[in-house]
Amino acid sequence: MEKSLKLFLSLFISIGCNQATFFSKEEKIALAEEKWKTVVQQYLEDIHHIQGTAKTMKLIDEIIKLNPNHCDALRERSTPYLKRGMPQEWKIYFNQAVKCNSARWMGWRGYHYLYFFRDYSKAIADFDATDTLTPNHIDTPQGHSVDFWRGHAYLGAKNYGKSIYYYQKHIDRVTTEFGEDRVEPEAFLNMAIVHYENKSLDSMPYYLDKALYYYQDKSADSKYYYALYHKSKGDTIKVLSYIDGGIEYFLEGYYKRRPNFNEDVRQIYVEELIVLEQKLKNPTKR
Repeated sequence: MEKSLKLFLSLFISIGCNQATFFSKEEKIALAEEKWKTVVQQYLEDIHHIQGTAKTMKLIDEIIKLNPNHCDALRERSTPYLKRGMPQEWKIYFNQAVKCNSARWMGWRGYHYLYFFRDYSKAIADFDATDTLTPNHIDTPQGHSVDFWRGHAYLGAKNYGKSIYYYQKHIDRVTTEFGEDRVEPEAFLNMAIVHYENKSLDSMPYYLDKALYYYQDKSADSKYYYALYHKSKGDTIKVLSYIDGGIEYFLEGYYKRRPNFNEDVRQIYVEELIVLEQKLKNPTKR
């Protein structure tokens, strides 16, 4: 049976969807899966044009026509629209992907709401729903736990109490299960940022020290927030020292940022460090 199916697929893998109308449901699903493997292979072979090429989009359309419940294809169909600033088209397909496999794609939709739309309430709703759907499993959309993302979303929404709660929950779980050295340095940095904005400044040094330790001291953001901490204490010498280090590491590329398309939540820019430095060195100038 397996040999017959492989022979069938080899004969019909290149046909158009209209010609496949006489196939059984099982045959269409099998053919869709073979075409999906081709899509994945295209991505592996052409890393510079991995999403949105005419060739790939045509294949994905064929897959969805053969198998309307191919959840991964529905999700992949949405992505080029999102990255090209066409949110309505993205939403149509991504919502279908979420409906098709909520446990897999709900958290990813929350991530998109967080970074592409800055819609923190919708992001939090999706992260909460993901947590509910998998009560015995911590989901990690885009490589971070939903607790980390909830901390991030609540930071963006300026709900600092809940942001601290979820960041700490994430840090505690990873530390307990895997060890503190497996916690992302960004989690410690973000905790310091939340405490700064929450005006609980005395909690900042603990997290900044952790961040700098795991960043191996190379973190413009950690230096910047340590400068702000010492500024609140009136220690200009330490402020300038941290600012100098922050500018150096920023220019070397050691700062928190997203790889493509959008800026990070509370991303800093070198101008902020320079302005702070100038104000301290020339206090009479405005």
